[in-house]
Amino acid sequence: MKDTNRGILEIYESLSPESRSLYAEAITLFPGGVTHDYRYFQPYPIYVARAKGSKKWDVDGNEYIDYWSGHGALLLGHAPDEVVKAVCEQVALGSHPGGCHRKEVEWARLVTEMVPSAKKVRFTSSGTEATLMCIRLARIFTGKSKVIKFAGHFHGWHDQLCLGVNPPYEEPSPGIPDGIEKTTIVLPPNDRNAVEKTLGSDDDIACVIIEPTGASFGSIPTGGDFLRYLREVTDRYGVLLIFDEIVTGFRVSPGGAQEYYGVLPDLTALAKVLAGGFPGGAVAGRDDIMELLEIRDDREWMLKKKMPHLGTYNANPVSASAGIATLKIVRSGEPCRVANNRGAMLRSGMNEIIDRHGLNWCVYGEFSGFRFLFDRGSCSSASDFDPYRFDYLKLKAKNNRELSRSLRRGMLINGVDIPEAGGWLMAVHSEEDIERTLEAFDKTIALMKREDLVRRSN
Repeated sequence: MKDTNRGILEIYESLSPESRSLYAEAITLFPGGVTHDYRYFQPYPIYVARAKGSKKWDVDGNEYIDYWSGHGALLLGHAPDEVVKAVCEQVALGSHPGGCHRKEVEWARLVTEMVPSAKKVRFTSSGTEATLMCIRLARIFTGKSKVIKFAGHFHGWHDQLCLGVNPPYEEPSPGIPDGIEKTTIVLPPNDRNAVEKTLGSDDDIACVIIEPTGASFGSIPTGGDFLRYLREVTDRYGVLLIFDEIVTGFRVSPGGAQEYYGVLPDLTALAKVLAGGFPGGAVAGRDDIMELLEIRDDREWMLKKKMPHLGTYNANPVSASAGIATLKIVRSGEPCRVANNRGAMLRSGMNEIIDRHGLNWCVYGEFSGFRFLFDRGSCSSASDFDPYRFDYLKLKAKNNRELSRSLRRGMLINGVDIPEAGGWLMAVHSEEDIERTLEAFDKTIALMKREDLVRRSN
């Protein structure tokens, strides 16, 4: 970014005229002008033309270090050579054979070898479909109807689980019938007493579902002790435990959070890294639960036990090819190790900058993720912030959208693209990328101070 006296918004608009033009057309075609809620941005989003490694370039030719990482789906970076080669080879052979193929078998074999609890696998086209299948299987298997989930945890946008995702958590979701709301029990995160009381007083609970590192990859964190408690208490009450490893699967470690913490769920929902950046999800789990998807020559079974499951793009060979190429690299553990280390480096560096500027912000997270918090309360320094000791109702609150948008605009004009709430590291993020990102962060805060958007807290 050139030295200038112009404001952040003015610089942003001057650098992205083609993106502004595309958004003007998009607003006439899409509700809100976007195809994903998180891509909505004011005054308009950037439009990406290409991406490679840790970088992407917009339609105006601006280069960015990218921390969207395909909404967390890209652990190996944009367009890894091995994945590109595998996908191109498969496309030439056909993208949809309308039948079974060798790649789906190889893909599933990798999943069962890497994910500790995976005995059988069923592929879907998305993570939302995977969690929907988990809930349906749990109900059939147990003969019960209710689901326990935790406040702030996101498990897709289907009716059963889109409740209690955003603060204040108890508000009903538009379009969800009362009957469905009554079968979803939203509990405070990490609250053993609430879990025990609910399971002990209601014998119609089929399952407990959780993001095993906490809501939205640690925005409201959860640790191994709570996961081990859930495993014990669900076993005791005869309730199934479901891990939503759509983000954490193959990212926290090659076998996901369940491998890292040594806690095995009954069912696991997978997506994102699973398909190497292409559309794809899966449910993996115990034989006796997964068998409910089997077709049998038994009328009683088909009417009362068999879960119907179709899906035009289930295990499509293009996604399978990308997934196979990705998982073969990930299973060494090296990509997870590098991304996790870079994440720690970025969080530490950002917090040093925050303290140097005297702001009451902090950057927190674990593994390869990081989250922004613009009011850390009475904590004396950003580096000392402990989200486990903080009011969870404030961790995921979006109570200062203009501040977060100004921060993102400032980072963009300094060559870095980070979602407003925080982002994900990839194994291809280099130490130089981290250094440049920290420099951009420092410059952006200075610009925000100059515009009186932020002030020192001490």
